[in-house]
Amino acid sequence: MKLVLFTLLFSTSLWSKPLVLISHYDPFGGAKSNNSETIAKELERHFSRPDSPIRVKLCALETKFDVAFNKTEACLGDERPDMILGLGETGCNLKIETLGRNLDHTRGADNAGVERKNSEIITDAPEAIGFTYPLAEMYCAVEKKARKKIFVSNNAGSFVCNNTAFQLAYRYQEIPSGFIHVPLNSCRNLERINQEVIGQLKKMLHRVGEIDLSESYRLPTDSYRVREFREYWEDRDECKHEFFKRTRGVN
Repeated sequence: MKLVLFTLLFSTSLWSKPLVLISHYDPFGGAKSNNSETIAKELERHFSRPDSPIRVKLCALETKFDVAFNKTEACLGDERPDMILGLGETGCNLKIETLGRNLDHTRGADNAGVERKNSEIITDAPEAIGFTYPLAEMYCAVEKKARKKIFVSNNAGSFVCNNTAFQLAYRYQEIPSGFIHVPLNSCRNLERINQEVIGQLKKMLHRVGEIDLSESYRLPTDSYRVREFREYWEDRDECKHEFFKRTRGVN
C-alpha cells in the first residue's frame, strides 16, 4: 500500500511540472556539429533530475525552410508543452530574441539547397510578432553582471531559425514560445563560453518552473509599446525596467 501511495504521489508531482519543448538544429554550412544541439542535450540532462522544476523534451530539427516548422509541429505530440523554446546558433554570446519577422531572405541556401529573397513567411500575417515566452522573467533570473553579456535582440535574422519561430508564434498563439541564439560551434574557447551560456540558460529555465505560464504576455514589437513597458516597470522592478530599456521595437 505504501509503495502504491509513493508511486502515485511521485507520478502526480512529476506530471504537475511544466513541460518545455526545446528544439535544436543539425549542422549547417559544412560544420561537423551544431552547438544548439550540444546545449539542448546538456539542458535535458540537467532537468531530468527528480528535483527539477520543469520537464524537458527535445526536438531535433533540420536546417531547412518549413521542414523545421513541420517537425516542430510533429514534436508537440499528444501532451502539448507548456512552453516552446527554440535554440539556434549565431555569434559568440547568448542572444535572446524578443520577436520574429515575417520575412525569409537568405544569403545562401539552407540544407536542402533552398534560397529565398524577400519572401513573406505567412501571407497577410503582420510584419513582426512578439514572442510569448516569459523572457523578462527569464532574463532577470540571471545575475546583473552576467546579464551584461546577453544581447537582447529584436532581429532573429531571416533564415530558418526566424522562419520556424515566426510560424510557431503566429500559428500556436495559445502556447508560450520564443527563440534564443547560442554561440556558434566555431567560436574560440567554446567550452568555456558554453559553460557560461548553459549556466545562464539553466537559471532562466529554473525561473520558468516558478511562474504561471498561463499568464504569459506577448512582447511588444512597436517602439511606443516598448516605451510603455519600460515606463511601467521603472518604479516597480529594476531588472524588468532594465530589460525593456534594452529592448527595441521594429520601428
